[in-house]
Amino acid sequence: MFATTLQRFDWRNLLITKGEFTRMVAAGTVWGIVLAAGLAGLKFWNCAMLCLDDIGVTATVSVAVGILTIGPVSIYGRRG
Repeated sequence: MFATTLQRFDWRNLLITKGEFTRMVAAGTVWGIVLAAGLAGLKFWNCAMLCLDDIGVTATVSVAVGILTIGPVSIYGRRG
């Protein structure tokens, strides 16, 4: 049953255009930067200090995860 579904699936629907890729990267980057800023604010509120290494790692991971998770959601919202 799974093999039949894979054979009938139109894989061309998964291809993304250059505009969609740009939208995906932009949405993920903005989401990651906002999340990193919020987490840095919480850390400053709780500890009254900021660690630049912590902010750098948090921002890098947040942007990467944002591109991989929020990005496809923004493309799907546009196509729907």
